[in-house]
Amino acid sequence: MRSALLALMLGLIALPAHAQREGKHQGFWIGFGLGGGSNLSDDAEGHRAGGTGYVRLGGTLNQSVLLGGEIAGWARTVSGTTVSRANLNGTVTFYPMGKGLFIKGGVGFATWLSSTDSGGSTTTYTAGGFGASGGLGYELQIGGNIFLNPNVDFAYQHVESDIFANSNGYLLMFTVGLTWH
Repeated sequence: MRSALLALMLGLIALPAHAQREGKHQGFWIGFGLGGGSNLSDDAEGHRAGGTGYVRLGGTLNQSVLLGGEIAGWARTVSGTTVSRANLNGTVTFYPMGKGLFIKGGVGFATWLSSTDSGGSTTTYTAGGFGASGGLGYELQIGGNIFLNPNVDFAYQHVESDIFANSNGYLLMFTVGLTWH
């Protein structure tokens, strides 16, 4: 969370750089972000609020459409048990005004992991299945083709498992990231 706040402060300090050069969506792009979020699943068992993060990369179709992939996840440790959930999705990002506001969606693979450390031994359970996500955010140019991105994302997960009671999972993630175009 401190990293996200530091990135936001640096972005606000660098906002005057926006007038120096008009950033464009072009070629390869990559981004990462950190923040916080909530596990909205019924079986959260004290694992609601946690840390979130993502890594995104891809290519530019045009000024309004980016194609790519992302891995986005959430994790929380309570009383020696770590629960984490992540999606690995192919994504489409659409900028309705060509820059600034963006809407993102994707589908792919979801994974759930639970790891408990007790008395020197670790018990780990994993399950995988279908994942989908949607989100929106805003791009603030902080220099050249570097952008600060506050985001909100919603992830859906469906896994088949005898270990996890509910086969549907939902995550709400708030992040601040940086993207290079």
